[in-house]
Amino acid sequence: MVSSWARNAPKSGPSGIDRLPDDVVILILSQCQIDDILSFCLTNRRLYTIILAYITTIGPSVARRTFPNAVRLLNRPLEGNYTLAWLKGLIPQQLAAILVDRHRFAHDWGNTRYGIPAEDPWGDELRTRVVNGWHVLQKLSAISQEAYKLKPSALGLSTKELGLALFSPTRFRFVLTEARERHALERRLVYIESLPESSAKDYKLMFLLLSSVFRMSLSTNNIEDYIPWIFDWGHGIDGQRLLRRGNSWMTWYILHEGPSIFWQQWCVQDPANPESKNYIRDKSLQTWLGKDSAVQRFTPNFPSDEWKDVNEKEHALQRDSAYKVQLAMEKQTGSQDRAMANQIPSLFDNFTRYSDCRRLRFQEGAPEPDETMTDVPFHVEFRCPEELNKRYSVLRLASTSRLPRD
Repeated sequence: MVSSWARNAPKSGPSGIDRLPDDVVILILSQCQIDDILSFCLTNRRLYTIILAYITTIGPSVARRTFPNAVRLLNRPLEGNYTLAWLKGLIPQQLAAILVDRHRFAHDWGNTRYGIPAEDPWGDELRTRVVNGWHVLQKLSAISQEAYKLKPSALGLSTKELGLALFSPTRFRFVLTEARERHALERRLVYIESLPESSAKDYKLMFLLLSSVFRMSLSTNNIEDYIPWIFDWGHGIDGQRLLRRGNSWMTWYILHEGPSIFWQQWCVQDPANPESKNYIRDKSLQTWLGKDSAVQRFTPNFPSDEWKDVNEKEHALQRDSAYKVQLAMEKQTGSQDRAMANQIPSLFDNFTRYSDCRRLRFQEGAPEPDETMTDVPFHVEFRCPEELNKRYSVLRLASTSRLPRD
């Protein structure tokens, strides 16, 4: 996925498609999906020009191929015109539809109560708020991505600090990360201060739903042995709440990567591929581990009490930055009190009212809305490190007790 939903016109580049007439190119583009169109817009000026000129023909066809099961998502734009901005806007709309729909299955005890099917118009207002939240996350991500692309000389480092690149690469990497996080945090805080209270609340609402994507297994009898949550030792069981508050490194990862990782797992990856559901998990682990060779021996049975974070200082910096972003967003909601800024009561009140609506529909014999999100690999599964630690300790103790005594 193109990480930003608003790009400048690209430079022209050589391509075999340049030799084809416009009408053939239009037919080819109409058979593509959104990611392909956005990629063409960034790599070939002629294709970009054709897409803009014939978007009323290309756009609806691309949207139908990208979202073949969606109905409400593909309604004609309210202003009546198909544009490239409309096509890009389908991405956060689809992510919002998935998040509100699949939240019904975030908890085994939810019994499909806490969510609204994507094709049910009852959820339009909630989905609109979640779309706004995705846009805020996208902006926060873009700021971080830009900071990490800056050259060291553009980050205000002293000559002495720049010299560390030659004499102490490890120390230089930390100084560079510190400067990038400081730069990103300053810009993010300015952006958050410019947000209206409603946008801050929409972001918090979206993040509340988003935290339910991450599930921590407590059982040792799963068919699949999930990889343990290594990002914050001791926080696996309470991971979702800490994720929302910014106390988890995973919060930083989400703020840095933005909606693109969820778009990839939910919409781009093949749902028939068993590995699709592990996309976010594996990408986050790669980012956390970096070039550490420990990734080669990282297995579901890895003894967590022997794990050492070789990048502890950098991860602590990133975790602290994420916490400050989430705290600033809470303050922007108009309340200094976390309990008052909490979106949980209003969200679940919304779901409860929808549950009553469904019950009334059932009594009246009204048809249920179509289910279009059943194949989405929604969850990101981990195993709690506390449970893994306990399991490993028990097995080690049992093994020791069977050894012959002198």
